[in-house]
Amino acid sequence: MRKNSKVTQREHTSEHVTESVADLLAHEAPLDYKNSSLNVGGVPGKKIVLEPPENDGRPAWNSKLQYILAQVGFSVGLGNVWRFPYLCQKNGGGAYLVPYFILLILIGVPLFFLELAVGQKIRRGSIGVWNYVCPLLGGIGVSSLMVCGFVGLYYNVIIGWSIFYFFQSFQYPLPWAECPIRRNGSLASEWMPNLNIGTEEKC
Repeated sequence: MRKNSKVTQREHTSEHVTESVADLLAHEAPLDYKNSSLNVGGVPGKKIVLEPPENDGRPAWNSKLQYILAQVGFSVGLGNVWRFPYLCQKNGGGAYLVPYFILLILIGVPLFFLELAVGQKIRRGSIGVWNYVCPLLGGIGVSSLMVCGFVGLYYNVIIGWSIFYFFQSFQYPLPWAECPIRRNGSLASEWMPNLNIGTEEKC
């Protein structure tokens, strides 16, 4: 009798639970899955997985103009202004520009945009970028940093010369209008005027 009573009690309990679940499903509005935001492209079973936005605190540029000006400042250096006319004159004048622009378009511009893309994607320094790509290539970042340091040493000298001669150029007559050896009062100043090579006087 006790067993039968327990079985009867379980049946009543299961019927009560089944009825309550059925009532909840009956009152719930049917879900139109095809038109819902959970369906991607009308493909059933494919759901959108929402991920929290990244907030890793990495530095970023404040504006696009600031980014462009920074890249121009890093790309155009003293070599473009100071050495380019010298190299152009040394290697044939205008003919030097033809291979220069060809190599600039085929090699220089793609590598430039590749460097920009890698820096924008990884957002690390020169050492951190190569360590991110491959830890074995971390020495490339260190060597590039050393090259920048060595370039900065002699660039400061060139900038000092440029500033010095810029202010000296406001004088009249110009300090370099006359050969310095003639103003030294040495013995060489006595015979230098008589030293002519062709029709041009050499200092």
